[in-house]
Amino acid sequence: MSAAVEEVGLTVQPAAPSPEYENTLRTLLARRDWEALREFTREQNQIPDDVYEKDQHFWEVLLHKLTCNRIDLLGLHDESRAWLKERGYTTDLGGN
Repeated sequence: MSAAVEEVGLTVQPAAPSPEYENTLRTLLARRDWEALREFTREQNQIPDDVYEKDQHFWEVLLHKLTCNRIDLLGLHDESRAWLKERGYTTDLGGN
């Protein structure tokens, strides 16, 4: 961040994801494809190896949490919420 931006007290927001990124993510979440989600995050977000190597359960939980936090997948919220609840999880991306 430049000194001028810091001096004024402004914060720089990260760029919004491209429409292609959003479409790909929405599609793989709707397909319930945890392996595609793992590969997508590896390619698009450069996740570290220790996250990439997590097991299927980790990726399925993430998939359902992401689904519940997207308005464009509203039709899948009930199913994902139930899946998470059955396994002791909430829809909160920052917690259990």
